[in-house]
Amino acid sequence: MVRCEMRQVALMGIVACVLLAVMFAAAWAPLPSGRAGAADLTAEQILDRIESTTMLTGSGSATIELITENKRGQQRSNKLKVYRSKAADGTEKQLLEYLSPADVAGTKLLSITGGGQESQIWLFMPALGRERRIAGTETRSKFMGTDFTYEEISGGSAYKDDYKAEKLKDEDLDGRNCYVLRLTPTKESDYAFVKMWVWRDEFIPLKIEFYNKDGKVRKVLSNSDLKKNSKGKWEPSTIEMSDVAAGTKTIIKILEMSGEPVSDEYFTVRYLRRR
Repeated sequence: MVRCEMRQVALMGIVACVLLAVMFAAAWAPLPSGRAGAADLTAEQILDRIESTTMLTGSGSATIELITENKRGQQRSNKLKVYRSKAADGTEKQLLEYLSPADVAGTKLLSITGGGQESQIWLFMPALGRERRIAGTETRSKFMGTDFTYEEISGGSAYKDDYKAEKLKDEDLDGRNCYVLRLTPTKESDYAFVKMWVWRDEFIPLKIEFYNKDGKVRKVLSNSDLKKNSKGKWEPSTIEMSDVAAGTKTIIKILEMSGEPVSDEYFTVRYLRRR
């Protein structure tokens, strides 16, 4: 069942963008090279390069394994299909469908964002036999027992305009030289700041830490298992979100990807009820 624990989280756009980048960017568009003129980039220019990896130019799908782990280390594995499309006007559509295990199979989450329209998130659960629209305040609740909220898992959020970026001293992370950015929200937030490690060569965020106002890390997002795809570009195949305070984590592993176009019928409320 969906957990409705309410969270006042203001830095969701960063996680959403990174999650989408992990799942789709390398399949649909080459990642920009970071070698030319990289030393002179400002914090804002680095964000631009990161954001360019999430500017999807077509439709595609992916099969993923989603693993939830509780504070006792017990894990539960779920298999999902993800369909995604981005229109020329900026409208982004995404459908998540649970394939297994049996008790959640058929559960679907549809999100439609951007394009100058009001964002929509719809959830269908077979046990209820109907879909329901997720209200604005509920989008910050955890989705299906994961450490991602509805807002994070749906994507389509922009963050560059809502945070002040500061470039810190470069650091090495897992043998890769990284830009380090400190992002401070310019609007009301439960978090004081976010710290992001960006691989200089490929502009891939490898790690993101979310800090509470007491200066402690609350959540950590990491991208790992980087491999070269068919286009010769590096892409992470595993994304992990850890809730440090709760002692839980959610791991997403990409099993298969396709850049084949996805029919618009997948992104309709009517399709949610289809078996």
